[in-house]
Amino acid sequence: MTLERWFLAGSILAVVLIFASSILRHHSDKLPAPMLLILRLTLGIVFAILGVIGSILPIMQGWIFFLLAALVLFPRSRFAIKACDKIEPKMPRLVGWLRRRGIGVADETRSTSRT
Repeated sequence: MTLERWFLAGSILAVVLIFASSILRHHSDKLPAPMLLILRLTLGIVFAILGVIGSILPIMQGWIFFLLAALVLFPRSRFAIKACDKIEPKMPRLVGWLRRRGIGVADETRSTSRT
C-alpha cells in the first residue's frame, strides 16, 4: 500500500471516529467515563499520527493535527485554555462548541491565582 493510501485511510478513520462520537453523544445524555476516555485517547493518537505524517509529507500541514491531538488529549491544560482564549475572537462558535465538550475549560479544583 502506498503512503497516500495510508494517509487517506487514517484521515477517513479520524473522520469516522469524530462522527461516531457525535452520534453517541446525541443518543445519550452523557457517555460513560471509560468510553469517553477510550474515545479521547483514540482520537488523540490518530491526530498525533496524522501530525507526524503531515510533518513528513509536503501535502498537508502537520501542526494542525498536533494542535488537535493536544486539545483532545489534554483538554484542561493551560495550553488548551490559552489556545481557546486566543482563538475565541476570530471563531467564537467553534470555541463555544469546544468548551461545551469540556475542551479549554479551566478546572474548578485549580486555584485561580495561577496564570
